[in-house]
Amino acid sequence: MINRENQTVLSTTEKRQGAPGSANGEILRRWHRSAPAKVRRAFQSGDDSLGWTAWTQYLARRRQPKPLRKLVAGKTDPLDWALPDHLGFHSIRDRLVAIGKLSPDCQASDSVEQELQEWLSSPSEPPTLAYAFEALAWAHALPELVRCASQPTWWALLDHLCATTREAESAAGNGDPLVWQLLAGELPLVLAYLLPEIAPCRHLFGPARETLSAGLEDLLDGEGFPAGSHLTIFRPLMACWTRCRAIGGKGRKSPFRPGAEDQFRWAVRAALRLTRRDGTQVLSGGSAGLWCRDLFDNLLQFGGDKADYRIADLTLPGAKNKVKRTAETRLPQAATHSEWSAITILRAGWGRKEPRLTAVYPAKTVDVEFGCGSDLVWSGPWTLDVRWDGEPLLPQTDWEEVCWHTDRDADYLELEVSLGEKARVQRHLLLAKEDRFLMVADAILGVGRGKIDYCGSLPLSEGVRFEPAAEGREGRLLGKKPRALVLPLALPEWRCDPRGGSLTATAQGLELSQSTEGSAIFAPLFFDLDARRMRRPFTWRQLTLAENLTILPGDAAVGYRVMVGKRQWLIYRTLRETGNRTVLGHNLVSQMLVARFNTDGEVDSLLEIE
Repeated sequence: MINRENQTVLSTTEKRQGAPGSANGEILRRWHRSAPAKVRRAFQSGDDSLGWTAWTQYLARRRQPKPLRKLVAGKTDPLDWALPDHLGFHSIRDRLVAIGKLSPDCQASDSVEQELQEWLSSPSEPPTLAYAFEALAWAHALPELVRCASQPTWWALLDHLCATTREAESAAGNGDPLVWQLLAGELPLVLAYLLPEIAPCRHLFGPARETLSAGLEDLLDGEGFPAGSHLTIFRPLMACWTRCRAIGGKGRKSPFRPGAEDQFRWAVRAALRLTRRDGTQVLSGGSAGLWCRDLFDNLLQFGGDKADYRIADLTLPGAKNKVKRTAETRLPQAATHSEWSAITILRAGWGRKEPRLTAVYPAKTVDVEFGCGSDLVWSGPWTLDVRWDGEPLLPQTDWEEVCWHTDRDADYLELEVSLGEKARVQRHLLLAKEDRFLMVADAILGVGRGKIDYCGSLPLSEGVRFEPAAEGREGRLLGKKPRALVLPLALPEWRCDPRGGSLTATAQGLELSQSTEGSAIFAPLFFDLDARRMRRPFTWRQLTLAENLTILPGDAAVGYRVMVGKRQWLIYRTLRETGNRTVLGHNLVSQMLVARFNTDGEVDSLLEIE
């Protein structure tokens, strides 16, 4: 929580009394002792014009503090890092420089006065994201604006920005968390950094530090991941915190508390994990997720460790750092899971060509993104359409994680959502790392019997197409290269068999449809990702299962045998209470088994859930 007792701001009386140069007896209290004696004496004389001249002359000669651009690496304006689409403007300072208004020999300018007056007369209630960036741009321009804005307008701008920080801090938690961090965290930090000679500005450092620290601690999961619902603003938040960390710099007081500093360092690694091979952020389509080399260079500079530099070498496009690559066994595991954030990453390794599946599920939808090699195969919502005796069933709860497992063989995530009184859905995502396949599936589990119609679709990315086979139900996903052989395991292999459903490409993406009579249905898709196997013979079969010498119906448990080339796998899933089942001569008491067949016919488990 923010400690408001430590916040020193302009009082209502002080605001009515005008600028620090006003002859009001408040001069010495409002100027900090670090302000030059010449400036304080000039204002103390009661001659505002004399004081203003001394102040502007001092700012023109002042070498410290340095402007933000000189504190960070790169050539881009730090305010442009991860700037959202609808804010596609250069900073106000850049616009003024472009028209020559901030050159050293400029005088007061009518155009600057007019622009300032218009901005001050049209505040945003409540503050918008555009307003927050404009306020930051004006704040960074303050030291140079003394040369081209009138004294009353300059002080009015400063007072307005100080008042904005107070209002944003008091509204914490009631609006956009990004706006909160920009206006109640970064803005007061900028004012405290650029104008430490003015006491009310200098004293804004403490409240700014509390707000920024609260943001890092409240908006992240403890290991750097944002809430899934905040994923779209994660990079703008990282840009904000990186600018603030640069202002803190080396050898100066950090703008974050120690615990928040740790969160910032964790967030650097989370940002690397959430980056595609082209540098854009996963599940993003706008400019806020675009690749920005300068942002990541500064992230690593101010918050990265040796492992982060090595991960950046393996994951980011065009890595320029000279850190020697190391064996991945010495790096943190590439796959990760955050229950608090509702974000899971299934990843075979850190390399940019490795298969990687990201799932984000903070509410009643599941967004998934799968990349393989240089192709983004799909990205967006994994849709779910379930009908029970013709009645549509909709999610009644948020998706919840019920199982997460990762080891050298496979990463596995299982989610669950309620469809009301009649059914629930368990969603499976499994990436077999060494075996190079991906399986995604939905299990609809009912409390009674009925006609179940299922349809799920994965949103294929632009440039990726599904090529169905002419005679079989399988198909291939083709991007810049062939990326996957797709097998709908619950459907008959041949199209001449009319039972079951279909696998097609629609406007929504790769769509699997299945229907059955019973109490449950299992709808799996098997993606073979090994390019070397893609042209080899393949087949799949639904297996017969038995319990106590009795053959089980398809809504009790299912089993499949998959063969691609010389590799074969066994997939089993119970849809009721577990029991001692037999499949292919193997006794199973587990809820789910995914295993490979060895050359001797025995199975080697990749994943088993009891």
